[in-house]
Amino acid sequence: MIDIDIMKRFPGVGCACIRNNGETRYDFYGFSDKESGTEVDERTIFPACSISKFITAICVMKLSEQGRIDIDEPADRFLSSWKLRGTNGEESDASVRHLLQHTAGISDGEDGFYGHRMNDKAISITEILEGTTAYNNRPAVVRQAPGTAFEYSDAGFCIIQVLLEDITGKRFADLAKELVFDKLALKDIFFGIREHMELFSRRGRLATGYGSDGRPIRGKYPLSPDLAASGLWSSPGDLLAIGRDFAASIKGHGRVLGQESAREMMKSSEKFPWVGLGLFQQGEGTIVSKGWGENGQCMLKINPGEDSIALIMTNMNPELPQEESGVEQLLDIYLR
Repeated sequence: MIDIDIMKRFPGVGCACIRNNGETRYDFYGFSDKESGTEVDERTIFPACSISKFITAICVMKLSEQGRIDIDEPADRFLSSWKLRGTNGEESDASVRHLLQHTAGISDGEDGFYGHRMNDKAISITEILEGTTAYNNRPAVVRQAPGTAFEYSDAGFCIIQVLLEDITGKRFADLAKELVFDKLALKDIFFGIREHMELFSRRGRLATGYGSDGRPIRGKYPLSPDLAASGLWSSPGDLLAIGRDFAASIKGHGRVLGQESAREMMKSSEKFPWVGLGLFQQGEGTIVSKGWGENGQCMLKINPGEDSIALIMTNMNPELPQEESGVEQLLDIYLR
Protein backbone atom coordinates (compact mmCIF):
# COMPACT_ATOMS: atom_id res chain seq x y z
CA MET A 1 0.00 0.00 0.00
CA ILE A 2 2.80 2.42 0.87
CA ASP A 3 4.56 4.02 -2.10
CA ILE A 4 8.07 4.48 -0.77
CA ASP A 5 9.24 6.26 -3.93
CA ILE A 6 6.72 9.05 -3.34
CA MET A 7 7.53 9.13 0.38
CA LYS A 8 11.22 9.67 -0.41
CA ARG A 9 10.45 12.90 -2.26
CA PHE A 10 9.86 14.59 1.10
CA PRO A 11 12.07 14.78 4.20
CA GLY A 12 9.13 13.68 6.35
CA VAL A 13 5.60 12.41 5.70
CA GLY A 14 2.66 11.65 7.95
CA CYS A 15 -0.26 9.67 6.54
CA ALA A 16 -3.59 8.96 8.20
CA CYS A 17 -6.69 7.34 6.75
CA ILE A 18 -10.01 5.74 7.52
CA ARG A 19 -10.99 3.33 4.77
CA ASN A 20 -14.56 2.40 3.84
CA ASN A 21 -14.21 -0.93 5.66
CA GLY A 22 -13.65 0.94 8.92
CA GLU A 23 -9.91 0.34 9.06
CA THR A 24 -7.90 3.22 10.49
CA ARG A 25 -4.26 3.41 9.46
CA TYR A 26 -1.31 5.67 10.19
CA ASP A 27 2.06 5.65 8.46
CA PHE A 28 5.10 7.81 9.15
CA TYR A 29 8.22 8.19 7.09
CA GLY A 30 11.46 10.10 7.25
CA PHE A 31 12.52 12.97 9.45
CA SER A 32 10.78 15.86 11.14
CA ASP A 33 14.28 17.30 11.44
CA LYS A 34 17.02 15.79 9.28
CA GLU A 35 19.85 17.68 10.95
CA SER A 36 19.15 16.23 14.40
CA GLY A 37 17.96 12.87 13.09
CA THR A 38 14.52 13.30 14.67
CA GLU A 39 12.11 10.91 12.97
CA VAL A 40 8.46 11.54 12.12
CA ASP A 41 6.07 9.79 14.49
CA GLU A 42 2.45 10.04 15.61
CA ARG A 43 3.13 13.18 17.65
CA THR A 44 4.96 15.14 14.96
CA ILE A 45 3.14 18.40 14.30
CA PHE A 46 3.12 19.45 10.65
CA PRO A 47 2.07 22.73 9.01
CA ALA A 48 -1.50 22.39 7.76
CA CYS A 49 -1.26 25.65 5.78
CA SER A 50 -4.54 26.40 3.97
CA ILE A 51 -6.39 23.47 5.52
CA SER A 52 -6.79 26.21 8.13
CA LYS A 53 -9.66 27.54 6.00
CA PHE A 54 -11.65 24.34 6.52
CA ILE A 55 -11.38 24.73 10.31
CA THR A 56 -12.19 28.44 10.07
CA ALA A 57 -15.37 27.66 8.13
CA ILE A 58 -16.39 25.17 10.82
CA CYS A 59 -16.00 27.94 13.41
CA VAL A 60 -18.16 30.28 11.33
CA MET A 61 -20.89 27.67 10.98
CA LYS A 62 -20.80 26.93 14.70
CA LEU A 63 -21.48 30.61 15.44
CA SER A 64 -24.19 30.51 12.79
CA GLU A 65 -25.85 27.67 14.71
CA GLN A 66 -25.74 29.87 17.79
CA GLY A 67 -27.51 32.68 15.91
CA ARG A 68 -24.49 35.00 16.07
CA ILE A 69 -23.73 35.06 12.33
CA ASP A 70 -25.89 35.00 9.22
CA ILE A 71 -23.55 33.98 6.43
CA ASP A 72 -25.74 35.59 3.77
CA GLU A 73 -25.61 39.02 5.41
CA PRO A 74 -22.86 41.53 4.51
CA ALA A 75 -19.66 40.84 6.45
CA ASP A 76 -19.56 44.50 7.48
CA ARG A 77 -22.67 43.94 9.59
CA PHE A 78 -20.53 41.82 11.94
CA LEU A 79 -17.26 43.73 11.66
CA SER A 80 -16.63 46.51 14.18
CA SER A 81 -12.85 47.02 14.40
CA TRP A 82 -12.34 47.12 10.61
CA LYS A 83 -14.62 47.49 7.60
CA LEU A 84 -14.52 45.89 4.16
CA ARG A 85 -14.91 48.56 1.49
CA GLY A 86 -15.07 48.87 -2.25
CA THR A 87 -12.68 50.86 -4.42
CA ASN A 88 -14.96 53.88 -3.91
CA GLY A 89 -14.37 53.77 -0.16
CA GLU A 90 -17.94 52.78 0.68
CA GLU A 91 -18.75 49.74 2.79
CA SER A 92 -19.19 46.60 0.70
CA ASP A 93 -22.20 44.31 0.59
CA ALA A 94 -19.95 41.23 0.17
CA SER A 95 -21.39 38.54 2.43
CA VAL A 96 -19.71 36.13 4.79
CA ARG A 97 -20.58 33.38 2.30
CA HIS A 98 -18.73 35.29 -0.44
CA LEU A 99 -15.63 35.42 1.76
CA LEU A 100 -15.84 31.70 2.54
CA GLN A 101 -16.21 30.91 -1.18
CA HIS A 102 -13.44 33.25 -2.39
CA THR A 103 -15.98 35.20 -4.43
CA ALA A 104 -15.98 38.51 -2.52
CA GLY A 105 -14.02 40.28 -5.27
CA ILE A 106 -10.78 40.64 -3.26
CA SER A 107 -7.34 40.30 -4.86
CA ASP A 108 -4.33 39.37 -2.71
CA GLY A 109 -0.98 41.08 -3.12
CA GLU A 110 1.72 39.45 -5.22
CA ASP A 111 4.26 37.11 -3.58
CA GLY A 112 2.66 37.59 -0.20
CA PHE A 113 1.53 35.59 2.82
CA TYR A 114 4.86 33.92 3.54
CA GLY A 115 8.30 34.64 4.95
CA HIS A 116 7.44 35.76 8.49
CA ARG A 117 9.35 34.23 11.41
CA MET A 118 9.11 34.13 15.20
CA ASN A 119 12.00 36.55 15.60
CA ASP A 120 10.57 39.08 13.14
CA LYS A 121 8.64 42.17 14.17
CA ALA A 122 5.00 41.31 14.83
CA ILE A 123 2.49 42.00 12.04
CA SER A 124 -1.10 42.75 12.98
CA ILE A 125 -4.08 41.43 11.07
CA THR A 126 -5.09 45.04 10.37
CA GLU A 127 -1.71 45.74 8.74
CA ILE A 128 -2.27 42.72 6.51
CA LEU A 129 -5.71 43.96 5.49
CA GLU A 130 -4.48 47.50 4.88
CA GLY A 131 -1.64 46.17 2.70
CA THR A 132 1.01 48.13 4.58
CA THR A 133 3.63 45.36 4.92
CA ALA A 134 5.50 43.06 2.56
CA TYR A 135 3.47 40.19 4.00
CA ASN A 136 0.55 41.47 1.92
CA ASN A 137 1.23 44.54 -0.20
CA ARG A 138 -2.29 45.11 -1.48
CA PRO A 139 -5.19 46.48 0.60
CA ALA A 140 -8.11 44.11 1.00
CA VAL A 141 -10.67 45.98 -1.08
CA VAL A 142 -13.62 44.66 -3.08
CA ARG A 143 -12.55 45.26 -6.67
CA GLN A 144 -15.39 43.54 -8.54
CA ALA A 145 -19.02 42.71 -7.82
CA PRO A 146 -19.27 40.01 -5.13
CA GLY A 147 -20.37 36.65 -6.47
CA THR A 148 -19.31 37.31 -10.06
CA ALA A 149 -15.82 35.76 -10.05
CA PHE A 150 -13.74 33.25 -8.12
CA GLU A 151 -10.36 34.46 -6.87
CA TYR A 152 -8.59 32.52 -4.15
CA SER A 153 -7.93 34.94 -1.31
CA ASP A 154 -6.00 34.59 1.94
CA ALA A 155 -6.98 38.18 2.75
CA GLY A 156 -10.63 37.16 2.60
CA PHE A 157 -10.04 34.72 5.43
CA CYS A 158 -8.12 37.39 7.36
CA ILE A 159 -11.37 39.35 7.26
CA ILE A 160 -13.21 36.32 8.63
CA GLN A 161 -10.64 36.12 11.43
CA VAL A 162 -11.33 39.74 12.39
CA LEU A 163 -15.07 39.16 12.12
CA LEU A 164 -14.96 36.18 14.49
CA GLU A 165 -12.84 38.08 16.98
CA ASP A 166 -15.14 41.12 16.80
CA ILE A 167 -18.24 39.01 17.41
CA THR A 168 -16.88 36.94 20.28
CA GLY A 169 -14.27 39.23 21.86
CA LYS A 170 -11.88 36.27 21.86
CA ARG A 171 -8.61 35.62 20.06
CA PHE A 172 -9.19 33.49 17.01
CA ALA A 173 -6.75 30.80 18.21
CA ASP A 174 -8.64 30.52 21.51
CA LEU A 175 -12.02 30.47 19.78
CA ALA A 176 -11.02 27.59 17.47
CA LYS A 177 -9.75 25.65 20.47
CA GLU A 178 -13.03 26.19 22.31
CA LEU A 179 -15.37 25.46 19.40
CA VAL A 180 -13.51 22.60 17.71
CA PHE A 181 -10.36 21.22 19.32
CA ASP A 182 -11.64 20.94 22.89
CA LYS A 183 -14.93 19.41 21.72
CA LEU A 184 -12.93 16.54 20.26
CA ALA A 185 -10.36 16.43 23.10
CA LEU A 186 -7.50 17.17 20.70
CA LYS A 187 -4.11 18.15 22.15
CA ASP A 188 -1.77 18.20 19.14
CA ILE A 189 -3.46 20.82 16.98
CA PHE A 190 -3.41 24.60 17.30
CA PHE A 191 -3.41 27.87 15.41
CA GLY A 192 0.15 29.14 15.56
CA ILE A 193 0.18 32.23 17.71
CA ARG A 194 3.65 33.00 19.00
CA GLU A 195 3.19 31.40 22.43
CA HIS A 196 2.03 28.10 20.90
CA MET A 197 4.88 28.06 18.42
CA GLU A 198 7.46 28.72 21.11
CA LEU A 199 6.01 26.04 23.39
CA PHE A 200 5.88 23.26 20.80
CA SER A 201 9.23 24.17 19.24
CA ARG A 202 10.87 23.91 22.69
CA ARG A 203 9.36 20.47 23.02
CA GLY A 204 10.83 19.46 19.66
CA ARG A 205 7.39 18.65 18.27
CA LEU A 206 7.29 20.90 15.20
CA ALA A 207 8.40 19.57 11.81
CA THR A 208 11.25 21.63 10.40
CA GLY A 209 10.32 23.20 7.07
CA TYR A 210 12.45 22.44 4.01
CA GLY A 211 12.69 24.04 0.62
CA SER A 212 12.69 22.10 -2.64
CA ASP A 213 16.49 22.07 -2.47
CA GLY A 214 16.27 19.95 0.68
CA ARG A 215 17.70 22.62 2.96
CA PRO A 216 15.91 23.98 6.04
CA ILE A 217 14.11 27.27 5.50
CA ARG A 218 15.28 30.30 7.44
CA GLY A 219 14.24 29.98 11.06
CA LYS A 220 12.82 26.47 10.45
CA TYR A 221 9.21 27.44 11.30
CA PRO A 222 7.15 30.23 9.70
CA LEU A 223 4.89 32.31 11.89
CA SER A 224 1.59 33.05 10.16
CA PRO A 225 -0.22 36.17 11.39
CA ASP A 226 -3.05 35.24 9.00
CA LEU A 227 -4.12 32.41 11.29
CA ALA A 228 -7.56 31.75 9.82
CA ALA A 229 -6.09 31.52 6.33
CA SER A 230 -2.95 29.47 6.89
CA GLY A 231 -1.82 29.32 10.53
CA LEU A 232 -2.92 25.80 11.50
CA TRP A 233 -0.45 23.19 12.82
CA SER A 234 -1.47 19.62 13.58
CA SER A 235 -0.50 16.01 13.98
CA PRO A 236 -2.03 13.81 11.28
CA GLY A 237 -4.12 12.02 13.90
CA ASP A 238 -5.78 15.16 15.24
CA LEU A 239 -6.60 16.52 11.80
CA LEU A 240 -8.01 13.12 10.80
CA ALA A 241 -10.24 13.27 13.89
CA ILE A 242 -11.72 16.55 12.67
CA GLY A 243 -12.31 15.06 9.23
CA ARG A 244 -14.00 12.06 10.85
CA ASP A 245 -16.28 14.27 12.92
CA PHE A 246 -17.19 16.41 9.92
CA ALA A 247 -18.15 13.30 7.95
CA ALA A 248 -20.24 12.20 10.93
CA SER A 249 -21.89 15.63 11.06
CA ILE A 250 -23.04 15.24 7.46
CA LYS A 251 -24.90 12.14 8.61
CA GLY A 252 -26.30 13.90 11.66
CA HIS A 253 -24.16 12.55 14.49
CA GLY A 254 -21.06 14.76 14.68
CA ARG A 255 -19.91 16.34 17.94
CA VAL A 256 -18.98 19.78 16.59
CA LEU A 257 -21.49 20.72 13.87
CA GLY A 258 -25.10 19.89 13.25
CA GLN A 259 -26.12 18.16 10.04
CA GLU A 260 -27.59 21.26 8.41
CA SER A 261 -24.40 23.26 8.99
CA ALA A 262 -22.12 20.54 7.62
CA ARG A 263 -24.26 20.10 4.54
CA GLU A 264 -24.33 23.86 4.02
CA MET A 265 -20.52 23.83 3.88
CA MET A 266 -20.70 21.33 1.05
CA LYS A 267 -23.12 23.40 -1.02
CA SER A 268 -21.79 25.11 -4.11
CA SER A 269 -23.28 27.74 -6.36
CA GLU A 270 -24.33 27.08 -9.94
CA LYS A 271 -21.62 29.41 -11.20
CA PHE A 272 -18.83 27.89 -9.09
CA PRO A 273 -19.74 24.20 -8.67
CA TRP A 274 -16.35 23.21 -7.24
CA VAL A 275 -16.42 25.67 -4.32
CA GLY A 276 -17.98 24.99 -0.93
CA LEU A 277 -17.55 26.97 2.28
CA GLY A 278 -13.89 26.81 3.23
CA LEU A 279 -13.47 23.65 1.18
CA PHE A 280 -13.69 22.36 -2.37
CA GLN A 281 -15.58 19.64 -4.20
CA GLN A 282 -13.76 17.04 -6.27
CA GLY A 283 -15.96 14.68 -8.20
CA GLU A 284 -19.15 13.18 -6.87
CA GLY A 285 -19.42 13.66 -3.12
CA THR A 286 -15.71 14.13 -2.37
CA ILE A 287 -14.56 17.03 -0.21
CA VAL A 288 -11.03 18.35 -0.61
CA SER A 289 -8.94 20.74 1.46
CA LYS A 290 -5.38 21.53 0.38
CA GLY A 291 -2.47 23.23 2.11
CA TRP A 292 0.74 24.44 0.51
CA GLY A 293 3.31 26.78 2.00
CA GLU A 294 7.01 27.45 2.16
CA ASN A 295 7.47 24.76 4.82
CA GLY A 296 5.19 21.96 3.69
CA GLN A 297 2.39 20.59 1.58
CA CYS A 298 -0.65 18.60 2.64
CA MET A 299 -4.04 17.44 1.45
CA LEU A 300 -7.24 16.09 3.01
CA LYS A 301 -9.97 14.15 1.18
CA ILE A 302 -13.29 13.15 2.69
CA ASN A 303 -15.91 10.98 1.00
CA PRO A 304 -18.82 10.89 3.47
CA GLY A 305 -20.88 8.55 1.30
CA GLU A 306 -18.16 5.92 1.34
CA ASP A 307 -17.07 6.63 4.93
CA SER A 308 -13.50 7.17 3.74
CA ILE A 309 -11.04 9.89 4.77
CA ALA A 310 -7.37 10.29 3.95
CA LEU A 311 -4.76 12.86 4.89
CA ILE A 312 -1.16 13.40 3.81
CA MET A 313 1.10 15.92 5.58
CA THR A 314 4.70 16.80 4.65
CA ASN A 315 7.37 19.26 5.73
CA MET A 316 8.73 20.40 2.35
CA ASN A 317 7.66 22.85 -0.32
CA PRO A 318 7.94 20.83 -3.55
CA GLU A 319 7.18 23.89 -5.69
CA LEU A 320 4.62 21.79 -7.53
CA PRO A 321 0.88 21.45 -6.89
CA GLN A 322 -0.41 18.38 -5.07
CA GLU A 323 -1.47 16.61 -8.26
CA GLU A 324 2.11 16.83 -9.55
CA SER A 325 4.18 16.55 -6.37
CA GLY A 326 2.93 13.07 -5.49
CA VAL A 327 0.84 14.14 -2.49
CA GLU A 328 -2.50 13.53 -4.19
CA GLN A 329 -1.26 10.28 -5.75
CA LEU A 330 -0.26 9.01 -2.33
CA LEU A 331 -3.59 10.14 -0.91
CA ASP A 332 -5.52 8.19 -3.54
CA ILE A 333 -3.48 5.08 -2.80
CA TYR A 334 -4.75 5.22 0.78
CA LEU A 335 -8.35 5.66 -0.37
CA ARG A 336 -8.36 2.54 -2.56
